[in-house]
Amino acid sequence: MPSRRKANIPVHTTDELHPTGLQIHIVDDSNIKDADTVTSAQGIHRDDYYIFLVLKTGAGSMMVDFQYQELTAPGILFVLPGQVHQYISASPGSSSWVIAADSLLISELFQPVFNAESRTGPLSITPQQLEAFNNTCALLNCQLANAPATPYAKPVIHALVTAFAGMVAAVYTEHAGRGKQGQRGAAITSDFRQLLTASYKTMKSPVDYARKMNLSLSYLNEMVKAHTGFPVSYWIQQESMLEARRLLYYTQLSIKEVAYDLGYDDPTYFSRLFKKVVSLSPGDYRKRYRE
Repeated sequence: MPSRRKANIPVHTTDELHPTGLQIHIVDDSNIKDADTVTSAQGIHRDDYYIFLVLKTGAGSMMVDFQYQELTAPGILFVLPGQVHQYISASPGSSSWVIAADSLLISELFQPVFNAESRTGPLSITPQQLEAFNNTCALLNCQLANAPATPYAKPVIHALVTAFAGMVAAVYTEHAGRGKQGQRGAAITSDFRQLLTASYKTMKSPVDYARKMNLSLSYLNEMVKAHTGFPVSYWIQQESMLEARRLLYYTQLSIKEVAYDLGYDDPTYFSRLFKKVVSLSPGDYRKRYRE
């Protein structure tokens, strides 16, 4: 009897969040067993909302898009909507704030920063920054708990989310070392990465991205390479092959189905490109890492 096919990676949606579009809780030794049960049940998945972690004490780990992320307090980490991830462990004595926020609550001013820094991973923060994050999270938690009985609860909560997201974006922007001189190039690179995330299945040519952004291909390449070390074509291939790796590892889709899902009409070409980028054929990759 053929096995039942799992066509998609599970997606958790904003419908599961509080009506304000937010969920916040603290995970520590008092509830770590319950948290472990929840995250274990969730397994490998995507969310269609942002996840932010503020680690106050201890250490923890998770997997985000095939990258092992290890957090040490005090530190922060975010996961973009759509990134495949799984919580792995938390050390005894660890304590962290975990915030889930609807994408609509994250200001368009900060979203480009998160898109550009999506592969940076966790960052350390100073004790002063930790105090500010902890106070903001505590205030958010209090406002959310009292929301039903508090006038203007939603706008207050949304303003606090904006402040929190801005604080996180500031830490990542400082880490990236962007000065005024590089802001134009950083903005272009961020816009490109945002367009790539939305369009990689249908737009495979670098010139398509340049045209969509009203830039010459040479200028777009120059800006993207200056800020990432790689040209536009590299990132198009990487985005497509990252999703291919997700589908090969986490689903039962055939190689042909994966190719078609990613917008490749020729599965043979897809297999050649996959081997060029990953150094394994799709079939060998699936056997080595999953079977």
